[in-house]
Amino acid sequence: MISGITKLSGKNFRSYRVLALNFSSKFVIFHGQNGAGKTNLLEAISLFSSARGLRKAPLNNLNSIDGPAFSWHLELFFEKNGYGTKLSTCAPSGRRIARIDGAGAPSLSRFEELLWIVWCVPGMNSLFAGPMSDRRGFFDHLVSGYDRMHRRNMRQLAELQKERLHVIFHRRDESWLKILEQKISLENVKISKSRREFIELLNRTFDAYPSNFLRPIVDISGDVERICETQSEEDAVLEIAGILAKNRYPDVEKQSTFIGVHRSIWEARRPKILVEAENCSSGEQKAFLISLVLASIRISRGTNSGVPILLLDDVMTHLDEASRKNLLDELQDIDVQTFMTGTDQALFRHAPIEAEVYRVHQSLCFS
Repeated sequence: MISGITKLSGKNFRSYRVLALNFSSKFVIFHGQNGAGKTNLLEAISLFSSARGLRKAPLNNLNSIDGPAFSWHLELFFEKNGYGTKLSTCAPSGRRIARIDGAGAPSLSRFEELLWIVWCVPGMNSLFAGPMSDRRGFFDHLVSGYDRMHRRNMRQLAELQKERLHVIFHRRDESWLKILEQKISLENVKISKSRREFIELLNRTFDAYPSNFLRPIVDISGDVERICETQSEEDAVLEIAGILAKNRYPDVEKQSTFIGVHRSIWEARRPKILVEAENCSSGEQKAFLISLVLASIRISRGTNSGVPILLLDDVMTHLDEASRKNLLDELQDIDVQTFMTGTDQALFRHAPIEAEVYRVHQSLCFS
C-alpha cells in the first residue's frame, strides 16, 4: 500500500468531461502526443494546493469546452499510514473552495497540511532569467515544504500591508497604525527566519546526498535580511517598525510598502565560478531546478508538512538518456510519488518495473 494519491476523478475539467483514474504505484507515467491531455492531468492534481495550479490559469478557463461556466469539479483520494482521505475542489461561484472528507475547509491551505505538491514544468525554464516575483514565489513554495505555516504567514503579511495602506490613506487612528506596523514587522522577521533556516537546511541536504545534477549556491538578500542578520529578533522588529513609520506617506502615494520580505532577492549561482543562474546555460538552469526540487522533497519528508507529491511535466524530453536514468534513480532513492508526462514511452525506459504507464489519446487514458 502506498502513501500517496490512489484515485483522481472529476468532471467538466479541461479536455475531460469525465475523469476517473486509480493509482497503486509511486511512479505514474502519462505518455502521448502533444495536445492529448497529459498536462491537464497534472494540472488537476496541482489544484489540490493553495496555489493557482501549475498553469496559473483563471478559474473560468478550467471548464471543459462544452461544460457550463465554473462547472468543473475534482476529487482526489490519498492514503497515509493506512488511512484514506478524500479531497475535493471546485469553483461554483467563481472562487475555489476546498472540502476534506465532505466537510468544508476554511481555506485551501488545509490541503497542504495533508499533501505538499511541487512541480517542474516547461514554463519554469526561464525561472532564473525571469521576474524576481516568479523566483520568490518558487522558493517560497519550497520553504513551505519545510515550514507549513510559511505560506499562511506570507498571506497574513500581505493582508496586514494592505490594511496599513488603507488606514494611512484615510488618515485614521495613529495608535492602530503602530499596532499594524508592529504586526507587519513581526511577520517579516518570522518569514525571514524561515527562509534562512530553509537555506541552511538546503545546503546540508546538498552535502548529505550525492547527485549527478548540478546544484546552485542559494542565498537571499534585502533590507529585512540585513537587519535580521545583525540584530536580535526583538531589535529587528523595532527597526523595521521604525522604517515603516517613516515611510507611511511615500508608501501610500506609491501604493506599495517600502520595506519587507516581498522585496527580497533570491540568488542562485553556479558553484566554484559563482556565475549568476540567469547567465548560465539553459541546461545548467534545468539542472538547478531539478536539484532544488529533489532536495526540497528530502527536506519536507523530515517535517510535519503534508505527504510530498512530485509532478514532472515533459521534463524527460530535455534530458539526455544518462540524465533521465539519474533522475529516475534519485526519485527511487527519495521514495516520493511522482507523476510524469512525455510524448514517447521510450523516454521512461529506465523507470522501475512497478511504474504504472498510461497512454493518453484524445483525453482518454489507457493503461
